[in-house]
Amino acid sequence: MDTPFKQEFLINAMSGASKSQIVRLYKEEMECSDEDIKELLSLPQFNKKPNFVNYFKFDSLKIPITAKRLDFPFTKIYTQKNFLSKENCEILIAETEKSLEPAYVANPGDRRIISEQRTSSTTSFNYRKTGVGTDLDLEIARYMGFDPFCTEWCQGQKYKPGEFYKGHHDFFFPFTKEYKTYTEWMGQRTWTFMLYLNDVEEGGETYFKYLNLKIKPERGKAVFWNNLYPFGWPNIKTMHEALPPISGDKYIITKWFRSWPLIS
Repeated sequence: MDTPFKQEFLINAMSGASKSQIVRLYKEEMECSDEDIKELLSLPQFNKKPNFVNYFKFDSLKIPITAKRLDFPFTKIYTQKNFLSKENCEILIAETEKSLEPAYVANPGDRRIISEQRTSSTTSFNYRKTGVGTDLDLEIARYMGFDPFCTEWCQGQKYKPGEFYKGHHDFFFPFTKEYKTYTEWMGQRTWTFMLYLNDVEEGGETYFKYLNLKIKPERGKAVFWNNLYPFGWPNIKTMHEALPPISGDKYIITKWFRSWPLIS
C-alpha cells in the first residue's frame, strides 16, 4: 500500500464513521485483505482510546457571547442568528444536492439501514471532495472552541414536504451494542451543532419534546446543545424530532463533536 492510500484511510477513519463500517468498506469495496486491514489499523497516526475522558470540560465550553442560551435547567441549548450568510447557505444547499442518498439510522453493525423513523436524504462533506465542507468544519470548531480533529464531518440533510425524522437522541446509549460499535473510535457524541440553510414557510421545526420547545428553521441560524451532563451521562431531555415541512424543502447542516480525537 502506498502513502496516498494510507492517508485516504486516515481521512475516512476520522469522518465519524465507526471502525466496523470503515473496515467493511475497505474489505468489500477496496478489496483489502485481513493483513492489509491489520496494517492500516496499526498506523502510528492513530491515537489510543484514553483511559479517562474529562466530560466536565465539554460542559464548560466558553460559548460566544453572541449566542443566546435558552433557559432550561440542567440542559445547555443555544441559538445563534446569522451564523452563515445568505450566499454561503446557497452554496451549501447546492453542495448538499450533489450527492444525496437515503438517510440511515444507527444500528449495532453500523450498516446502511433505512427505517420508517427517518425519511429524509443526506450527504457527508468528505474533506477530499469538498473544500466547502472543510471550511465549514473549521469555522464551527473555532466558534465552539473544539479541536477540529474531535469532530465528525459535516452532514447535509434535505427534507422534502412530508419527510421527517422521528424523536431520537444524538448520543449513544451506554451498555448497548450500538454504544460499543459507535464509540470505539472517538467516543461519545458530546455536542450537536445544527445549521438551517433556508427559511421554511410552514412546518419543519426542530422539536424537543421534553423541553416543550420548537425551533423554526431560519436561514443562517444555528442551534446547538450539549448531549451530556457534566459527569458524562447522556441527557435524555435532548431528544429531538425533525417535524416535516408542510410546504417547500428544508435544508440543514449537522455536525457532531466527540469525546476524543482519533487522529491529532
